[in-house]
Amino acid sequence: MTPTFSDQEYQRLMMLAYMGEWMMNAIRKDPDPAYEDVVSKVYSYAQGTSAESLVAFDKESDGWVPLEAFENQAHAIIAQYDDITFWEELTARMTERDMIKRHGERALQGMRPDQRTRTASPIAKAYTKEFEEQGIDRLKIG
Repeated sequence: MTPTFSDQEYQRLMMLAYMGEWMMNAIRKDPDPAYEDVVSKVYSYAQGTSAESLVAFDKESDGWVPLEAFENQAHAIIAQYDDITFWEELTARMTERDMIKRHGERALQGMRPDQRTRTASPIAKAYTKEFEEQGIDRLKIG
């Protein structure tokens, strides 16, 4: 049985396929063509639907590709994700660094998860407050 999608569901599937392919290939020196082929196949089903205006057939690559407006929409979401992830990761890494300095790596490894969370929480909250108020303006190296 072939699944059927509403136009809205299909457009979401296209966005998921775009983002999945982008995630798999964005950091590679040489993109994996298998992922490009799969996403092209997903786009090919847009013919005859309301999503047809989001993609086009590219003769050079011999496949379906997203149009600029669709890519812009996807990259706005990716940029938002990257921004949130940056601050969360920076906070987590600096919190971990400070906990190791204060307690030692061995002591941290011996902590129960709830104890580790209680120990990390005030440090992480302080970094979160700092980054919300100052961004990276007061970060210094050395």
